[in-house]
Amino acid sequence: MSAPHDRPTAVELVEAVRELLTDELLDAVDGRLRFQVRVAANALAMVGRELELGPTQAAAHAERLAALGVADDAALVAAIRAGAMDDRWDEVTAAVRAAVIDKLAVSNPTYAVE
Repeated sequence: MSAPHDRPTAVELVEAVRELLTDELLDAVDGRLRFQVRVAANALAMVGRELELGPTQAAAHAERLAALGVADDAALVAAIRAGAMDDRWDEVTAAVRAAVIDKLAVSNPTYAVE
């Protein structure tokens, strides 16, 4: 991470709070509060993964879209609906698949199995 921010990084802060929830609080509570602590810890894990992976994933996604000749997801959808991508279906499928895998890597990496 570049200036002006020093350590701890945003990823480290998110991980510290997530660890507090899972290592200290989760076993100290039960019922509905235990469920909410688990949900909060999972949300923080997703935030941490997005902070770490997001910039690289965004750049890769932009490159995939550019290779297809579209500026963004909405333009890709419009091109698909218009039939402009019919002869590039394998490329479109690969780009969409890669985007879904990137999303799964953030939301739930255990699902992101190729």
